[in-house]
Amino acid sequence: MKINAKYFGEITYEENEPINIINGLFGFESYTTYLPIPFSEEDDSLISLQSLEDESLSFILMNPFMIYPKYSPEIPEQELRELGADTADDLSFYVISVIRDSANESTVNLKAPLVVNAMNRKAKQIMLNQPEYTFRHTLGDMIQKEEG
Repeated sequence: MKINAKYFGEITYEENEPINIINGLFGFESYTTYLPIPFSEEDDSLISLQSLEDESLSFILMNPFMIYPKYSPEIPEQELRELGADTADDLSFYVISVIRDSANESTVNLKAPLVVNAMNRKAKQIMLNQPEYTFRHTLGDMIQKEEG
């Protein structure tokens, strides 16, 4: 199958590669089928989440543990069951990013990560009940905290 991906142009993908986001992303609930496309073949630290229902819709995702190793999302049991997982260790976590000209202006949403079960290709954006996380953490501040 093929799609004209927003950041990559025409790409070919296999039928088993897309993920299904339960209830869609916040603000984009009607779009539920996405193709995760890594920017680097070596790792999953930066991914384009390309909608298969609207080629102009793509989100930049980051692996939160790569930019903030102390990140510790607490996933409710009900959410684990809905994703078909026994524990959070069975899941992958990504945060939606807004990339600007500099790291000081770029932000990540640690409050509502996209949680993915790679085994069954189900995903869900989950609102964490942890006040230490917000919708807009600047990358510049996060880098300084880790270095400091």
